[in-house]
Amino acid sequence: MPTQTGSNIDIESYLTKQKNIIDNNLKRLFEESKNFSYPGKLWDAIKYSLLDGGKRIRGIFCLATLESINNLFLEDCLTLACSIEIVHAMSLIHDDLPSMDNDDLRRGKPSCHKAFGEAIAILAGDAMLSLAFQLVTEHTKQISSYQKLNLINILSRAFTLGLVPGQVLDLMNSENEKDLKLTENIYKLKTAELIKASVLCGAIIGLDSDNQSENKLFKPHEKEKILRYFSSFGLKVGIAFQIIDDILDITSDTKTLGKTSGKDKEQKKGTYPMILGIEQSKKISGDLIAEAKLELKKIPFKTQILSELSEYVINRIN
Repeated sequence: MPTQTGSNIDIESYLTKQKNIIDNNLKRLFEESKNFSYPGKLWDAIKYSLLDGGKRIRGIFCLATLESINNLFLEDCLTLACSIEIVHAMSLIHDDLPSMDNDDLRRGKPSCHKAFGEAIAILAGDAMLSLAFQLVTEHTKQISSYQKLNLINILSRAFTLGLVPGQVLDLMNSENEKDLKLTENIYKLKTAELIKASVLCGAIIGLDSDNQSENKLFKPHEKEKILRYFSSFGLKVGIAFQIIDDILDITSDTKTLGKTSGKDKEQKKGTYPMILGIEQSKKISGDLIAEAKLELKKIPFKTQILSELSEYVINRIN
């Protein structure tokens, strides 16, 4: 079960424990799915890209949001957290391709296309996206069919209306080095939308009246308002997350990051630190987290763990 948190949270211990829970469940789900009729090389590429490495921060935000609402652990929310991590991992496979960001290193080891070839990497990413939605339909037992559709819709919109157009704009960004508005939109679409979806998935499961009887006290319009606050929180945290990522691309090294540092400068991408400088970018990310915390104060639940996670986002080293 997730770590129960009180007034003093050891965020590093919490993150480690939640990451281990997600990692173990991913391995279990893959063990249950080993009879898929995938060719061995494709299956190996999927496992290579997903099961070894990654902070699991998106999945952790999903679990932490549920925990904030009702302090319960639901297996279905863990399945959603795993689905979210699969979507994220497949996006990294495609990001690293020579036709995209052309990165040879991911999570401290050769990128999927370097280890298995470009064609297998593309197909592995395709399969993982479908697998993420399959987990929601086949491995969630406690939530209604209506809520499954709702959750799938949130995840699919984060991909089709977030990650994909965000990547298109990111490719354009190499030619528009000083376009701050374009950069902000890339941050929102390519990174923040999936983090927002992670928070929303946890919130929807937590607010489901079948899971928490007390939440029957909330009328539909009240639930919608709560979800809007969670949505705004996730979006602000997601943008701050990407700003810090781009700062670390400049200030950190390849070993610490687990991916090639200095890529943004090499590709002349218009990131916040490249346009505004590191200190101004740090201030903006800090302001965003402060705004995100204000959204949490509007929510009638104990959201301290989400507040602590948002602080981690801007204080991390990789």
